[in-house]
Amino acid sequence: MSNEVIVPGRYVDHTFIPEGPLPDAEGQAELRIRPRPSLSPVSVFSLFGKAKRLRTANEIAAQINEDRNDWGEP
Repeated sequence: MSNEVIVPGRYVDHTFIPEGPLPDAEGQAELRIRPRPSLSPVSVFSLFGKAKRLRTANEIAAQINEDRNDWGEP
């Protein structure tokens, strides 16, 4: 029976980031990385024509003004 402790997390930019607090256990450790398939970057051009309904410039401006009012911007 193994007393192995598994610490889930992710490895980014040469740094291990645990998903929760680290255990109090001490001992030999190893880091195993399971690379995920990389997602190809999405171009903004691939999103053209995907809107369910096109909005007019006035509708977009009204939404921006409403958002600014919610932020408390002058």
